[in-house]
Amino acid sequence: MLNFAKKTLPQLPYINIHKHGQNQSEDELAIRSIFASDIHEVVGKRKGSLSIGLHPWHVDERNIDEQLALVEEASKHDSVIAIGEIGLDRLASASMELQTKVFTKQLEIATCVQKPLIIHCVKVHSEIVSIINKAKFSGKVIFHGFNQNIQIAEQLLKNGFYLSFGQALLNGNSNASKIFQDIPEDQFFLETDESDIDIREIYKRAAELKNTGVKNIKLIVSQSYNRFLPPA
Repeated sequence: MLNFAKKTLPQLPYINIHKHGQNQSEDELAIRSIFASDIHEVVGKRKGSLSIGLHPWHVDERNIDEQLALVEEASKHDSVIAIGEIGLDRLASASMELQTKVFTKQLEIATCVQKPLIIHCVKVHSEIVSIINKAKFSGKVIFHGFNQNIQIAEQLLKNGFYLSFGQALLNGNSNASKIFQDIPEDQFFLETDESDIDIREIYKRAAELKNTGVKNIKLIVSQSYNRFLPPA
């Protein structure tokens, strides 16, 4: 099985920048997202590349310190190449104040270990941009599962962030599908998140929207992936 490496990727694999679950085809390279509560079960035991983080849905004042300590310790492991998914969510049960505290702490962890971010964001894009900029975070940032309008996309792109597109691309009426053609080639990724959709279907749709071939999309994403990786 192919693994991620800090080098030019062979055979132009289908890079899945954000995925839950373990099923994976031989020509797919996936960053698997691991919740803080599951860190002990996977870090150091599962092959491949991981992202780890305390998701805003799971922020609970009763065990924040314990969960953040798990993230901090796991972040130092070689298999963990990104911190995430982390962020803010207007629909989560935890207060925005508490979510912001947790998010800021994980920004500090990412800065310390020099690893990029995978962001979960619901109805708080401007707030997250402000927090990241205030923290002077200099690493790479991906907003995953992007399905917003072009104005929000432009705000994020202007800050140098990546946008990752998934299942929404398959819906011709979605925001993602409508704006994807206008997303710069060096600022997007593709993903499956929690869906059972084959990543190859996402690539096929992306190629249609960009009026190009799947091989070219694979090349574009692999080049972005090499820029996204933390320093060797």
